[in-house]
Amino acid sequence: MLILAWEVTAACNLCCSYCRAAACASPDKDELTLDEARRLIDEAAPLKPMLILSGGEPLMRPDIFDIIDYAISRGLRVSLATNGTILTPDIVFRIKEAGVSRVSISLDGPTPETHDEARGQGCYQRSLRGMELLRSQVDFQINFTITRRNQGDVVHMLDLAQRLGACALHFFFLVPTGRGKVRDIISAEKQEELLKLIREEGPKRSMELRVTCAPQYARMGGGGGCLAGRSFAFISRRGEVFPCGYMPVLAGNIREKSFAEIWETSHVFTALRDRKLNGRCGSCRYKTACGGCRARAYAESEDFLGQDPLCLEASCG
Repeated sequence: MLILAWEVTAACNLCCSYCRAAACASPDKDELTLDEARRLIDEAAPLKPMLILSGGEPLMRPDIFDIIDYAISRGLRVSLATNGTILTPDIVFRIKEAGVSRVSISLDGPTPETHDEARGQGCYQRSLRGMELLRSQVDFQINFTITRRNQGDVVHMLDLAQRLGACALHFFFLVPTGRGKVRDIISAEKQEELLKLIREEGPKRSMELRVTCAPQYARMGGGGGCLAGRSFAFISRRGEVFPCGYMPVLAGNIREKSFAEIWETSHVFTALRDRKLNGRCGSCRYKTACGGCRARAYAESEDFLGQDPLCLEASCG
């Protein structure tokens, strides 16, 4: 299934320290209009994607429920990615009534100290309040971005997500884009250790566990490697189409071509699907299953077909 993530706005009520979108208080002047949003949905609908509406903070876009309603009317499964801090009973009711399949809320650690350091004082409690409002109303998942600062919190996050009633916990391994910095990335050795830990913990938990931006997890039987350009695409607030939100390699713009045409014919997507990779990833026996993180390869060398710097050569071979 195609997963299509659309950054509906740059506007956000927070200013997080490693925000991919480098979001701010105000929307961009040239964000896609509602009419353009409807056209995008019409173009994508035949592909039957799951549509993730993100930002910024998508709930700060005034017409967000018009977009949600239209997407669902065209048969798309819609998820909403939010920081959770501005959820209210009324907003949760509207999300439920609209038919949103799932809400994801970002949490950067199991304590206020860890989370609020990255997102601002009081954000932890406000996000947990948002989850409490969603519980028993709409399925919600927690997105946990792993950095050097919180790399020791994986088990604590698993315990917390279960206590809060999350249906899933998704682990994101930081890629240095937006406000994210290279110094925040964990080591290859630590990534390998944490992937093994997540794999071991999976059978013990009653919720879905997934890993993003660490396709080496496929070596352990978890997931299908890097999805960028193969079963995942990202659309910016200005209509630019990228293989993923962490890889600023332009495949096209929906203001110039239809999304379907870009998806099917872009040389960027074609190259990613062909898997003719360079460096260690090109000769790796796990090239098909894993493929390395294409976004991290690009961040390291500006070669989106290059080797992933967080691959352990001894493990991949």
